[in-house]
Amino acid sequence: MRRAEQANYQLESVDRMVAVLKALEMAPEQNLEQVAKRAELNESTALRYLLSLARYELVERNPASGRFRLGLSLFRLGTKSIAHRDVVTAAMAVMDELLERFGESVNLAIHQQGQVVLLRALQSPAPTRKGAVPGDSDPWHATALGKALLAAMPDEEARAILAAGPLRSYTPTTFTTEADVLRDLQRTKSRGFSMDDEESVEGLRCVGVAIRDHDGVPRYALSVSGPKSRMPYQRLEEIGVAMIPGAAQISRALGG
Repeated sequence: MRRAEQANYQLESVDRMVAVLKALEMAPEQNLEQVAKRAELNESTALRYLLSLARYELVERNPASGRFRLGLSLFRLGTKSIAHRDVVTAAMAVMDELLERFGESVNLAIHQQGQVVLLRALQSPAPTRKGAVPGDSDPWHATALGKALLAAMPDEEARAILAAGPLRSYTPTTFTTEADVLRDLQRTKSRGFSMDDEESVEGLRCVGVAIRDHDGVPRYALSVSGPKSRMPYQRLEEIGVAMIPGAAQISRALGG
């Protein structure tokens, strides 16, 4: 067999193997006929690939029913892949794009040990006050990062965090009662993004979105912040809407 023909044969084998795995993904257990039909292979070819995959525990055969299912080795590989993904690396392309498009500071935070902790901050090239620094913690109730996370959590979890308080006043516009914060979280859910309207720092406005991890848990948040003079409400809306697909892209990169 010539080299080019051999390479084509090997690629075809890989394609068929993937087709079999994809077919098994469609139901918990399937018989040979079902796998072959979904993989668009004849039964003898499908069986050959199923048995090959079973040798590496990528496929299992139920001894009682004779049906095939995805193997535990795939689960182990997937778990390791997710564990090795770094949220900062996954988020950088989106953060760079937001900074280039809007010219305002972009921040990434994590919900860790009951706190909102900043992981990465890209500073605006435009004149502004000193920005946040990685390692800083943000108040839950007064920042776009915190409120984006709260709004994405189950209600009971958000209420528990707020009840732990205190809901400190940072500016005249800070929400300092649980009822007021919960009403603002409802607005966040309706919009799809949170707003900090000079609630943490006077003269500063910010919008934020939650990012879900591989388990669907809102563990991270992304925000864009800038001075009130450059962030009228119409621009806040524009930025917030633009951030939603970016957050989804990061979540997918994390396995979500």
